Amino acid sequence: MKKITEERFGLVMIIATLVVIVLIAGQFLVHRQKNRDKAVRTEGRNVVHLLTNLSYEQLVPPQRQNSILDLLNSRQIGSDFAYAVVVNTSGQPLATSASGVALIPPADLQKDKTLWATEHEFQTQADQRTVLEFRGPILTQGELVGYVRVGYFKPQLELQELPFIAQLALPIFLLVPLTYVLIRRELKPIKEANKEINQAMQRQHISMATDSSDNFQDFMRNFKLFVHEIDRRFSELNDQNLKTKATTHTLNYNRQRIESALQALPDAVLVMDETGKATFANSKLKTATGYSLASIIGTKPNEWCEDKEVSDLLAKYYNNQSRLHRSDSVDFKPPHNPETTLAVSAYPLFTPKDTETIFGTLVIFQDKTHDILAKIARDQFIGNVAHELKSPLNVIHMSAEALLDESNTSTDERIHTINIINDEVERLSSLITNLLNITMMEAGTMILDYQRVKVFDFLQDTLDSVARGGTADDTQFDVQLSNNLSTLEIDKNLLRVALNNLLTNAVKYNKPNGKVTLFADETDDELTIKISDTGIGISDQDQEHIFDKFYRSENDAVRQKPGHGLGLALAKEIIESHGGKLSLQSTLGVGSTFTVTLKKTSSLLKAR
Repeated sequence: MKKITEERFGLVMIIATLVVIVLIAGQFLVHRQKNRDKAVRTEGRNVVHLLTNLSYEQLVPPQRQNSILDLLNSRQIGSDFAYAVVVNTSGQPLATSASGVALIPPADLQKDKTLWATEHEFQTQADQRTVLEFRGPILTQGELVGYVRVGYFKPQLELQELPFIAQLALPIFLLVPLTYVLIRRELKPIKEANKEINQAMQRQHISMATDSSDNFQDFMRNFKLFVHEIDRRFSELNDQNLKTKATTHTLNYNRQRIESALQALPDAVLVMDETGKATFANSKLKTATGYSLASIIGTKPNEWCEDKEVSDLLAKYYNNQSRLHRSDSVDFKPPHNPETTLAVSAYPLFTPKDTETIFGTLVIFQDKTHDILAKIARDQFIGNVAHELKSPLNVIHMSAEALLDESNTSTDERIHTINIINDEVERLSSLITNLLNITMMEAGTMILDYQRVKVFDFLQDTLDSVARGGTADDTQFDVQLSNNLSTLEIDKNLLRVALNNLLTNAVKYNKPNGKVTLFADETDDELTIKISDTGIGISDQDQEHIFDKFYRSENDAVRQKPGHGLGLALAKEIIESHGGKLSLQSTLGVGSTFTVTLKKTSSLLKAR
């Protein structure tokens, strides 16, 4: 069977070689004929062009003289040249030259009359050979006087080319045995490949088309089955790949949602895997700690954190598995911002299916600076309030004890003691009122009772109430108010408290026989009230905290005066609740000017 197959293969190669030789010979002859046909057409056009450019006398000489057509005929010996003739417009020959007898076919020049060069094809009557005729007009002084007709036999296949074809076919035919040997040698790897394919198909439990591996056809059948199986496996892998991609997209989407949620948290967040390496950090971590995210991601805490307490805390969560259900917290002051305090809290992350298996740690860096400052402020507030309440209570207690001792107390002393008690009660009442007002202002629970008030009368009454106080006896008041001031819708009682605090301070901290100036002016947009004094003034350092609650300067001149440090803070809150602004200009030892600016809006300010 193997021998028959090899003989069949050799016969097929011989037949294929003969077919190739025939095709090559045919293509060669056709190519040769096309080239000759192209050459004939080119020569015919050139000859006609040359002859038509000659004069009529040169083409048709006198009798017994050789014409140029005779010269043309002598030069065309051995070519496909058939004839050349000059005719008049009626078609009658005037000069003739032909390579044979009676080759010139008749032509209807009247029907085909034209001034352009043309081509025609005829059949000779003698041997029915095809003639290609090239025709051109003869012009004398622009007049058509005749035509030049030049004919060539159409090229045919030439048998003289057969020896060359035989020489070309011989080496091709001799290549057959060499090719056969080479193919046999090249088919040997295919045989081995077929064997490998068979073994691979057997390992995959794929049925083979045939167990033989001696010929190319068996190899191709097995190869086709093998390719089909590979295609099927690729289809399965592609389906699995699509499912994997869909799952991956879903996981990525869920991951992005989780990361977006972590990015939106107000605190800095760090996620570590079970080995302690950081796998995620939101953008707030860099702002909070000062460490770049590039230096954190992919590293352990001891590689990026310089704080030993923080690194030791986080190390416990990936070094000690016994702390799975416990979370700890330490305070951390970032090196780049030591005034900030961060609470670092670590929480273990468990797998969804096993709450005993940890797969990471969630670390939250929470800024607790505000809470610390709030606690400090609260403690200071309580201490200040206690101090401010204790001082008048002590005075009242001592005065009450003095009144109880009637035997050693005169009437004048009793009256003086009662006045002291009354002053301290008023001081307590003022302190409590200010505390309640400023607390309600800060909490936003104060409801303003707007009333339409004449600004001039309101300011004058407020100043008069302060001037009637006992502490203003030696103070000069300079009132600079215009009677044409507008009416203003305000909470009269609250704004009176604010201005009363400003005027009282101007009197309290003034120099002996000092002056207090009350000035008011308005524009189309705002009302401006200025309260100036010639008192002790306020230093630049004190001006930074002058509106803080319970703040009092360390200046001895200030400490000698009674006060609890709430008046200016309350005044600022009241003015700002009216949409206004309170500002200060002061020079130590010269005096101070407090400026109240209230915006004039359609709902607050009405024309008088």
